[in-house]
Amino acid sequence: MRPKDLEALLPGLESADAFARLEAERRLRVLLSRDAGYRWDAAPADRAASLDRLRKRLAEEAKRSRARRGGFPGLAAVDLKALQGMSPQEMEGHLQELLGKAQVVAAAGHGRPRCQGCGKRPATVEIVEVRSRRARGVKRLCDPCAAAPGESKET
Repeated sequence: MRPKDLEALLPGLESADAFARLEAERRLRVLLSRDAGYRWDAAPADRAASLDRLRKRLAEEAKRSRARRGGFPGLAAVDLKALQGMSPQEMEGHLQELLGKAQVVAAAGHGRPRCQGCGKRPATVEIVEVRSRRARGVKRLCDPCAAAPGESKET
């Protein structure tokens, strides 16, 4: 569901014309793929309560959409003024730190678990222990931890 599609239905759902409300209710069911509880022929107070619930849902969807587009919470932006007095080595270290945070936050946003070795980076490798043709244990590691000697042993 796109918030803009739901916004476009609101005038029809609020209409004084019963036919316009009926048509908007049908489109709402198709858009949501379920019954939202709105009834075109309900009492005005019941319709208003349903519209309030729809507006809250619309606000939540818009908030989630902004969060997906607008970056990640807890991730610092690059402050160019703060970089001005730094040496090239300090600047590189600062930028590397920000990039490391970005990888961890981005991985959390995509649902990847953290590495079970270091706990800092997203897990990109799964090592599965198999006994008698059955998976017995899974260890999730980042690339550097998976490449370290001794990590491919039992979980």
